[in-house]
Amino acid sequence: MLKTRNIKGRRPRNKIRTFYSKSIMLFVVIFIIGTFGYYFLDKQVVPTLFSMAEMKIDNYATTLINDSIKRVIKENEVNVDELVTYYYNDKGEIISIGINTILINQLSTGVIDNINHNLEQLGVEKVYIPFGSLMGSNIFANMGPEIGVEILPIGTTNINYDREFRSTGINQINHRVWLNIEIKMQVIVPLATEQVTIDHQFTVVDNVISGVVPPNYIHVPEREILDVAPDIFK
Repeated sequence: MLKTRNIKGRRPRNKIRTFYSKSIMLFVVIFIIGTFGYYFLDKQVVPTLFSMAEMKIDNYATTLINDSIKRVIKENEVNVDELVTYYYNDKGEIISIGINTILINQLSTGVIDNINHNLEQLGVEKVYIPFGSLMGSNIFANMGPEIGVEILPIGTTNINYDREFRSTGINQINHRVWLNIEIKMQVIVPLATEQVTIDHQFTVVDNVISGVVPPNYIHVPEREILDVAPDIFK
């Protein structure tokens, strides 16, 4: 009588071994894809999203600042010619320059209030960026699903003024006074957030002064910015 070999005990072990092998391979594949995906998001997608969002923020902030300053000047009937006064001697030489700091401070306060009011009205702004633009290709720039990016104003706005003298020719100097405006905003993209600072300059005085330049300005190179002594502005 022939005896049959019982091999039933081997089959489960082979199945378990095959299952473990497939599981390990699947885990390795998922790990590689996940690592590559994370690297792609961290090094390509997120930085590109921030860069594009910053461009949109910069354009928005520039428009907001310019409109706010023009509106404040118009509503308060500010005469920019009153911001600076030049004093000459009998020979036509500049002996003193006066900055109307009170008027500049009033202008700055009005601009800050106007900007903050507009930012409060804005709330959370959401812009959409096509996924194709994240690939760095001009062909696919406007293709693919759109990714939402939230722009949130933090509410921090700083402003101060600065000035410079620049030689523009013989017996001529260019005198500028401008406002430095800084706005902080927050960009929120999927998986990340970043604070963005927008710096903007707005020129309120830009005069070319003719006549005899004081001796301490005569030998200044054409492109060099001259720092005026503080007591001149008192």
